[in-house]
Amino acid sequence: MLNINPIKFVSFNNIQNKYPQKQIGLKSDTFVRSSNNVSFKGCESANNNSFIKWAQETDFIKTQLPEILANPKYKLGSGFSHSAYMIPGNEAYILRTPNTKVQKDYNFKNADIKDTEDKDLNVNIGQEVASIEVPTDEGISIQIQVLKKQTGKPIGVPPSQAVYIEDTDILRDGEIPYEARERKEQYASTIHTVAQLPVETYEKLINDIRAAEKAGYCFDHLNSNNLLIDEEKGSINLIDMDKNKLPANLGNVLYALTNINYFSTFRSQYDSCPMGNEEISKAFEDTVKIIDKFIQAMKNKGEKFNRDECSYEFFNLINSIPFSFYCKAFDENQKWQVLEAKGVV
Repeated sequence: MLNINPIKFVSFNNIQNKYPQKQIGLKSDTFVRSSNNVSFKGCESANNNSFIKWAQETDFIKTQLPEILANPKYKLGSGFSHSAYMIPGNEAYILRTPNTKVQKDYNFKNADIKDTEDKDLNVNIGQEVASIEVPTDEGISIQIQVLKKQTGKPIGVPPSQAVYIEDTDILRDGEIPYEARERKEQYASTIHTVAQLPVETYEKLINDIRAAEKAGYCFDHLNSNNLLIDEEKGSINLIDMDKNKLPANLGNVLYALTNINYFSTFRSQYDSCPMGNEEISKAFEDTVKIIDKFIQAMKNKGEKFNRDECSYEFFNLINSIPFSFYCKAFDENQKWQVLEAKGVV
């Protein structure tokens, strides 16, 4: 059992991270893609695609899609480049649309739907299953994605690049400051939930990562919001995975699980919304628990960190205060020795 003694952070206030926390990432929503049933050109496998079958049967594009895009009540959320919409009468999928301002009307009569489902992928990562191309009267088309629906709330806080316009301190539309109390409370609440999950949940997450890897998908670790916690099911769900041939990097997954890039902001006493010592200590303890449980899950699954393939972000995690506490060492080589003794190197 992991024992953690109460900690005061006064002595840590002057400790600076070894590296800057610049990242690139997008605000994540739970996205699903929707489809039209007007045109099925190039969709030979439409009969095997459950969403397209449903869209045909319900005449979805003509009867529902225009209302969904026009009515704000169907919007689930927005990032700075995309928005997500629910689909009434279909709980298995959602729509993801670009935040493109169209000056003229959509031409739904000439919309085209394509089956884009990856038949090699046997795990739900919120992936695209269909694509709807809708032309407009101004001669351009928008691409609407139909994604498998995932359940849960995002872990932590998105990177600052998702909050502010690039290379400025100007907030993106609809955003609140990075250090806002609401964000700090979101961070603390979600990592506390993650910390309470059993080791088996972490093992399932590793299984899902590996299954997605076999189908050619890689997890985008720069945004912790790409992990969703379903408290009711006790699961951690994946979204917004990229299709590429990069091998899965479990160090990056742990980096995202801890949302460690936000830890220094959370415990800062120099912004407009400082947190109390008790809240800071609790977040610290929860972070250490997440590290401990994930490493135990890796050991149970026979997984290992590869020091030669570690990312810049994982080294940031290794050099963080919670990871140092977990290893009971501040020297980087000593930390690797600890991980090796635990059987994960």
